[in-house]
Amino acid sequence: MSSDEIVDPTLQHDVSVRRVLLHLVLPLLALVLGIVAVIVIGVHSYRTTRAGVESLTHELLGAVQHYIAQEVSDYIMPASAGNVIASGMIEHVPPAVQDKVFYSYGGAMLRSVPQLQSFYLADDAGRFVLITRHGKDGKEQERTTLQVKGGRKVFHHDYYTIEGVKTGEADDDAKDYDPRTRPWYQNTAGSNEIKWTQPYLFPTDKQFVMTSSLRFKGQDGHTLVFATNISLNELSTFLDHIKVGKSGNAIVLDSKGRVMAGRNLMQLAEAAGWDPNKMVLDPKTHPVFARGYDHYRVRGFGPRSFSLNKKRYVTIAAPLPGSSEGWILLLSAPESDFASFAKQSSQQSLQFAAVIIAFSLVLAGLLIRQVRRSERNARLLARQNAQITHETGAVQQVAATPRLFDPTNDSLVLTEQLAHVTNAHRASIWRFLHDGSAMVCNDSYDQRQDAHSGGFEMSRSELDAFFKAVEEGEAFTVPDAAVDERTSQFERLVMREAGTHMLAVYPIHGAGSVMGAVVLEDANMAPHLVYFVDLVTAIAGMRLAAAQQNAPDAEHGTQSNADHAALAVQQAADLPATQFDNMLMRAPEVAAVTASGIYPAVAVLVITFSDPVVDGEAETEALLKLINQLASDVQRIAQERKLFAVEVAGHRLICMAGCAAEEDPTAIIRMADAALTMRETLMAALAAADLEPVFTMGLDYGAAFGGPVGADPQVFNLWGQTVSLAELMAQGAADAGTIQVTERVYAVLRDRYLFRSRGAFFAPHLGLGQAYVLAARR
Repeated sequence: MSSDEIVDPTLQHDVSVRRVLLHLVLPLLALVLGIVAVIVIGVHSYRTTRAGVESLTHELLGAVQHYIAQEVSDYIMPASAGNVIASGMIEHVPPAVQDKVFYSYGGAMLRSVPQLQSFYLADDAGRFVLITRHGKDGKEQERTTLQVKGGRKVFHHDYYTIEGVKTGEADDDAKDYDPRTRPWYQNTAGSNEIKWTQPYLFPTDKQFVMTSSLRFKGQDGHTLVFATNISLNELSTFLDHIKVGKSGNAIVLDSKGRVMAGRNLMQLAEAAGWDPNKMVLDPKTHPVFARGYDHYRVRGFGPRSFSLNKKRYVTIAAPLPGSSEGWILLLSAPESDFASFAKQSSQQSLQFAAVIIAFSLVLAGLLIRQVRRSERNARLLARQNAQITHETGAVQQVAATPRLFDPTNDSLVLTEQLAHVTNAHRASIWRFLHDGSAMVCNDSYDQRQDAHSGGFEMSRSELDAFFKAVEEGEAFTVPDAAVDERTSQFERLVMREAGTHMLAVYPIHGAGSVMGAVVLEDANMAPHLVYFVDLVTAIAGMRLAAAQQNAPDAEHGTQSNADHAALAVQQAADLPATQFDNMLMRAPEVAAVTASGIYPAVAVLVITFSDPVVDGEAETEALLKLINQLASDVQRIAQERKLFAVEVAGHRLICMAGCAAEEDPTAIIRMADAALTMRETLMAALAAADLEPVFTMGLDYGAAFGGPVGADPQVFNLWGQTVSLAELMAQGAADAGTIQVTERVYAVLRDRYLFRSRGAFFAPHLGLGQAYVLAARR
């Protein structure tokens, strides 16, 4: 081997690894680092902005909370502070003018403070006076006193305009009304502080009202209670109009979680059956407030952030100073309302980062694509250079072959180089017979097994579509030969045993006709390889043309293979005449058989018949007559071909030739010719009897041992693997009436007879082997 043919795989591996590192890994690593840096900066910026957003949101919401708390306190303040002012005014005036002072104060407050609904004044003697709003717009006033008329309590109503002009009066039954039993009076007992009642509903105008009351002493020593009613509807309207951010709002709760005022108060009251005790937050209708109130109950007052339905919210719970005991102001707003600009900035930063990453990926993809294309082109050029070198060497091998155009020389180099150059599983050269009735394989090379074979025969009746496709003269390639109607039968008979699928066929053109074809199985048919296949096809055409010109002509007394068989019989004429005794045909002069009993080249033919099925005496007699005829025919043919012996063993016939100490080269020829003659004779006899072929034949050629056995008369018997393989060939024949032979028979007779590949078979103690079907004489 020359030094330039030695390849260092380690050096090649180092070069490929270095190329991958420089052209692929380093750019990818730089890209990944750049993307990671952009992502880290973007995430850090987003987190920093988000933290600032949360802080800013809390601060803004806190400022809004202080503002709303102050507004709510200012809203409630007239009800609480007014009690102190009014009580201070009333307790220092004589009892006779207490009502006048009360009406003056109440009228002025109702005209100036819209959230105030009415004022009460009662004492421990049961005296009761009331001033409240009246009319549809609430601008008129109604003054009510509790009086006794005709022995019964009545409410006396006086109606006044906003200017203080009396417009009418009326009485209605007060029944057993006593102000001292009302909640706003009783809850001040033992206290000099302002007390608040629970909300209650005025059914007439559906106003939710709360009452603040204050107990004090008058100049006459009586205990008086001054009470102020404030409308929660007005407070709810006030809270409803206050916007927390863009879409947030506020709500007022008591210490038990009941809604005092807020958005949709009437709907909430209606859902609770107008029962104030049932007006609590429902997570279905107020999910954000319900979550914020839960945070307050667990963590107390202050701002809280949470996510709900994939959206961030901020709530703040704060006490209401100067209000009823335990009132809570609860605010809620989406986080984005206070810092949408910051969120948009963060999103834009992330979008810019995404755009940068996308462009980086595109550029990296283009770079990698260009690098890969360059690498692919470099590899393609390298492969083409290697292929050109390989093809050049193949052409040189073919050109250097001696007697390349001599048809008598096998020139196996053609199929070998075809398989090597095209990387085909198998390459073969086929030729048409002179009448076009069959194609014969001159040579077939299996690259995987590194083995040559040939002599296969395919008839037109079996592969008519394939023959027509070849005779059209155009090369064709079939990716799956099993599914193409032109090549399906060829795949079944030839390709299936090798497990090949792709088929490339190149017709061999002669003088005005197609002489044969070059066939490649599972080849890598690159476009630049066609010229080499065309070159080999042209050389094969010259060889076939030369073979036709040099072929023996029957007109000039040429010798056919039948003549070869006759010559083989003549050469064996000096053999002793066969005798018949206890065998169908006994070996001549049993006593004269070699003492050692070892024969180097014996041809053994085994004919196996199927067991007959007869029904009745008449059919039995007819079958015995047919068997006798077949036995006579076998005897006649065995005598004509000078066979050594024919044994009968049940439904088997064992024919032998070449049982001699020296190798008889005519034995296998005579046996093959006898096998073909017996097959034709037996099939004709069975057809005349209107029977299907019920026999198979197996032939092998090789060493065996045998000798005479028994007392007088002695008989001859033969043993050995040759006999076993011949019987195995007969038993394993695919179709009735066929002659299946071993690879040893095929190797000896391939130039004289036509064969068809049968496939692989397994023999005990020998392993796998190839089987063939003996088709006809050439």
